Amino acid sequence: MLDVFSGFLVVVIVIVLGFAVGRRGLLGPDAVYTLNMFVFWVATPALLINFLSQANLGDVFGENLAVVVLSSVLAGAVGFLGARHLAGRDVPDSLVTLLACSYCNGSNLGVPLVSHVLGDPTASLPVIIFQTAVYGPAVVLLLDVSTRRRSSEDAGLGPLIRELVLGVVRNPLIIAAVAGATLAVLRTTSGWTLPSLLAEPVAILAGAAVPVALIGFGMSMAQVRVLGSASPKRSVWVAAVVKTVVHPLIAYALARILFDASGPALLAFVVVAALPTAQNVFTYAQRFGTNTVLARDTGVVSTLLSIPSIAVIALLLG
Repeated sequence: MLDVFSGFLVVVIVIVLGFAVGRRGLLGPDAVYTLNMFVFWVATPALLINFLSQANLGDVFGENLAVVVLSSVLAGAVGFLGARHLAGRDVPDSLVTLLACSYCNGSNLGVPLVSHVLGDPTASLPVIIFQTAVYGPAVVLLLDVSTRRRSSEDAGLGPLIRELVLGVVRNPLIIAAVAGATLAVLRTTSGWTLPSLLAEPVAILAGAAVPVALIGFGMSMAQVRVLGSASPKRSVWVAAVVKTVVHPLIAYALARILFDASGPALLAFVVVAALPTAQNVFTYAQRFGTNTVLARDTGVVSTLLSIPSIAVIALLLG
């Protein structure tokens, strides 16, 4: 338990350092974007390839994926039903709330957190693949249909579907997952592994993913301003609590009831579910012009709440 909690404290220390760097503006005005793009396009794919190529694919895509799918859908249902029937919001706004309550920041924050706290970045891979390839596109299609009905637009869905498909196949994390899984299959079936001339550069780049991501994340937190006069503050706090408290509780219950999970496996299931709302939710909301302030503010508030939430999880389950 102490090892897991101390690992989490190391993560917090690096985030605080990034926050201090961001407040002082030591790396310039565009540094957060540059660091995030390096992590997204280069370092994190290398990290996934490095670990996934040595992983047991059954462990990565078995019970972990099942818990991710079921817990995300249930947490999203809580958000949708609450927004629709308790807050009286329309369907597009409720769909954004659904995402705010269940769509995890599995890449920018998830990979470095689970890498350091759990020692295995592949624990966040199922949520990345599910959200990017299935969950996000499905909800985006529903958003498109519902916003068209609200505005009486009749344009076809073809361009949107094509864009979603291209977004999946061009995603560097999906490409890295396919490459890593292919290497894992080759290793188990034929014993072939990457030659050191290729494996060592991948490992070097993989080592940059966690510290650079955490510094960039801390810097970004120093630049945001939320919960202004236009913010639906009560809805934001409710959505953030669902994401960082209710979602991991659902994952815990599913893992215990369905798979009798315990130890490191159970910790991984719950930590991944406790990750905050992803930036993608704001992107989707902004694209369809619906509930954008809630999406933005929930991303920030849930990120702040996720730190104590994951700390408690690490103490209780570590």
